[in-house]
Amino acid sequence: MTLIGLVTFGQENKLDRIVNEVNLIESDSTLVESEFDWVELTGIVTDGGGILKVWRKKSQICKIVEEIGLSYGRIRTTIYLESELPIKIIETEENFGHNNGELNYNKLNEVFKATIYIFDWENDESKIERIGKRVLSEGNCSTFDYEPIIERAKKATSE
Repeated sequence: MTLIGLVTFGQENKLDRIVNEVNLIESDSTLVESEFDWVELTGIVTDGGGILKVWRKKSQICKIVEEIGLSYGRIRTTIYLESELPIKIIETEENFGHNNGELNYNKLNEVFKATIYIFDWENDESKIERIGKRVLSEGNCSTFDYEPIIERAKKATSE
């Protein structure tokens, strides 16, 4: 029983540290934001296009947002990094509403959100909170599945 208490307490301390670091990133007005065309970066064409936004302090990436527009809605992935390693990932799926049996392109509804707090990137140690259910997107099997987004951001900002 004590061991479980220590593990939970240890995770809560790590969780607080991640929340504090994310708040620092969000409030840092000195970060430089760059925006890139996702289709140009990947060569993959989607119905609604896509963008990749990267926030940096000097050459260090602190935050990445990838939005991909699809015929049914949008998928957004937000990655917060500390010392080049992800500490928090938020993935959302938003679907267009329906109006008289047809898609309403003016209204997006969030149907799924996963928030991943990463305690140890190298060992894939994390805590995941899920809200809702994926409708038309597929989930990732591990935090390592987000590496291509990070690599895309590194490549885009180095050119």
